[in-house]
Amino acid sequence: MTISAEEALAGVQSVIAAYAHAIDAGDAGSVADLFTEDGVSEIAGQGTFQGRAAIRAAYGAFKPQAPQLHLVGNTVLTSPPGEEVTATSNLVFFARGEQGWAVQLVGSYEDTVALVDGAWQFRRRVTSFS
Repeated sequence: MTISAEEALAGVQSVIAAYAHAIDAGDAGSVADLFTEDGVSEIAGQGTFQGRAAIRAAYGAFKPQAPQLHLVGNTVLTSPPGEEVTATSNLVFFARGEQGWAVQLVGSYEDTVALVDGAWQFRRRVTSFS
């Protein structure tokens, strides 16, 4: 199957957006479902979680206590297009408190995303903070 750069980037951006919405909603099950069965989520300062069950448990512990918002942008492919690609994105994390929305973290994602049974899924997601 030939995948164009545009199709690969659209797939990557779609899974990234689904992740941001799921994590902001505190939906650990949906976050885990965005990873391959043996997928890995590595989060600086939090740990490395492999497999959907471990990812679901870890993200369950990250359930938001207040409204939050992950904004992800500047996503670029860092490998040739195909059924598995790598990409990098910038991340800004906001939380809403008594004074309104405030930036909590700035960082980046380094992703390996694979097309599995017609759906783009994270094979590996590395989160780092600036």
